[in-house]
Amino acid sequence: MQDHAKVAIYSCLVNALLMAVKYVLGDVAGSLALRADAIHSLADIISSFAIFLGIFIADRKTRTFPEGLYKVENLVALVSSSFIFFAAYEIAHEAIKGESIGQIKNVEYVIIGIVFIVTVAFLFSRYELRVGLKVGSPSLVADAKHITTDLLSTLVILIAVLGSYWGYELDRYAAIIVAALVAKMGFHIMVDSLKVLLDATLDYATLDDIRKVFMSHPDVKQVVSLGGRNSGRYKFVEALLRMDTRLLRDAHEIIIHLEEEILDRHPNIDKLLIHYEPELKDTLSIATAIDVPANEYPDENARLSDHFGEAPYFAILLKDNRNGSVSIQDYLKNPFIDLERHRGVKAAELLAERGVDEVITLLDLQGKGAGYALEALQIDAFMTTANTLKELMSKIQYHVHPFGASAAGL
Repeated sequence: MQDHAKVAIYSCLVNALLMAVKYVLGDVAGSLALRADAIHSLADIISSFAIFLGIFIADRKTRTFPEGLYKVENLVALVSSSFIFFAAYEIAHEAIKGESIGQIKNVEYVIIGIVFIVTVAFLFSRYELRVGLKVGSPSLVADAKHITTDLLSTLVILIAVLGSYWGYELDRYAAIIVAALVAKMGFHIMVDSLKVLLDATLDYATLDDIRKVFMSHPDVKQVVSLGGRNSGRYKFVEALLRMDTRLLRDAHEIIIHLEEEILDRHPNIDKLLIHYEPELKDTLSIATAIDVPANEYPDENARLSDHFGEAPYFAILLKDNRNGSVSIQDYLKNPFIDLERHRGVKAAELLAERGVDEVITLLDLQGKGAGYALEALQIDAFMTTANTLKELMSKIQYHVHPFGASAAGL
């Protein structure tokens, strides 16, 4: 059994002990308030047992609930808030009704018993609150605050006892103030539970800390979007980053590093999804291999080459991402066409020196030397169905790359 489930069981036992002590004191003192408070502790036992059930089944994952039943804890916390409202009503009702305040007998024993109740309730509520915050369990936190309401109601009874002993009836006014504080506490628990059940965003402090982790990496240029939600004591986070890398392999390594650091800082994150896109550029340099007859200079009517390293020319195109226009920047003659080996690798290195971002060809370069070279040089390679340079320019102009470039669906 997990630690937080054990604490829920301890809560049931502590509430049972307090209920017994209050009931015995009620008989000894002849106090209806103490007997009513004992009945209130019985409600606490029911609440604590419901919390245990919520924790026990929250981690269960089924085919119908593949993400788990984490929100059961928030649902239980919401129900627990109703018990707190009921406690507030009890305190206010006893204060206004006033029938439970009479001549109290055996005051010394009653005071000793109340001090015992207050001590046990205070120490256990601090312990339960600490565990609840540590594991991020909203139901344990709610139950700890609920026990605090018992502490306040017991203090009201102590005031009643002392007031009766000294001849004053201050407990009426104190009880109304405490009832208001208890109701306020129940309201906050109810609102926090509803936020989670309605998928409200994570708190600012958590999101801000995650954002700082992202921006601390030199290759992360922008956090495009960052959001998340609570589900029980766990958190789900999703982010979109703009990064200074074009290779999926490099981006994957960076994301793994970021995930490890974030999960170390926030262990109650159950699922962390990080998407990425390369840093957007105002202009994009695109190269394509073209065939040009001997002794002729290439133009936009040139046909695309079926080869890469053996192509006589490369057309260097410039795409303006701001308005979508595409223009011919240059025609680059292939000086490696007569080499016996590594023509494609040398051509890739030449294009990298010219600052090319993408290469578009008729043939698939994957698994070839040129393809490996382009990948190592962080140049994306795409295939196209266009036949001429003019046709390719038209396709580039009206197609948008999913990462902000311009070669998808070509």
